[in-house]
Amino acid sequence: MTEDILTRARTLSGYDDVSRIRQAQDHEWVLDQVPRAPSTVADLGCGTGALLDAALSRWPGVGRTVGIDGNAGRVRKAGARLAGRAELLTADLLELPPLEDRFDAVFMTSVLHWLHPDENRAFAWTSAHLAPGGTFVLTTHHPVTDTQGYGAEDLVAREALAALGYDDSLTGIVPMGVRARPAPTVRALLARHFTVAAVEERHVPVRARSAGQYRDFHASTFGTYFSRLVPDGRQEDFFTEVGRAAARRTAEHGEVYGITVRAWRATSPA
Repeated sequence: MTEDILTRARTLSGYDDVSRIRQAQDHEWVLDQVPRAPSTVADLGCGTGALLDAALSRWPGVGRTVGIDGNAGRVRKAGARLAGRAELLTADLLELPPLEDRFDAVFMTSVLHWLHPDENRAFAWTSAHLAPGGTFVLTTHHPVTDTQGYGAEDLVAREALAALGYDDSLTGIVPMGVRARPAPTVRALLARHFTVAAVEERHVPVRARSAGQYRDFHASTFGTYFSRLVPDGRQEDFFTEVGRAAARRTAEHGEVYGITVRAWRATSPA
């Protein structure tokens, strides 16, 4: 187990196996935000290509498709999934490469919190690469936070740290409750580059069928972001405790936690 879970966390592998817990649930909803079939599509933070695959199935007439992700392993997975139907690039979303293309639809889903506090850089690139009349669809996650700014995965990680006897204040990292900007702040950031045409939101429960499944979800989604707060020799123990904390929370509340997910549809400024 040690090699499997630690490799998963260090490489963010196994994402397809666990993304149905949260991210994959939004794919059709995200595509619904685009008002007309696009000819060109880009996905920023494309992961293993699942959203692009769904987009190409819905809109078979798309002529140009680009996916960009910072994790080379996920880009390789996307390449296998999409089998030549898209150009895939490995690049940091805060240092996106200039492209000649302008896209009818640009997606950025389940990723904005990782760009904190420099989200404006990705928005500026997107604005410059959005075709006239094009649509930018962004999803953001908004956990309920406590007075210290902790929420969602912060709560699970804190329980795991406390169970191992470590400081649970998350000192040294930015909590997800802080990374996940509140909706008014997201709107203000978008307004620098776009016109916000519509916002839809829904409250979703985060659940897993077992402690092991949630342990794997955490490792594939958050990698070593939280686990680095414990020594190398306790990394495996940390992921085990994450799964146990999720199982306890599910038994007590029927879910690990709930979050509000917002889908923002933006266009170029009038």
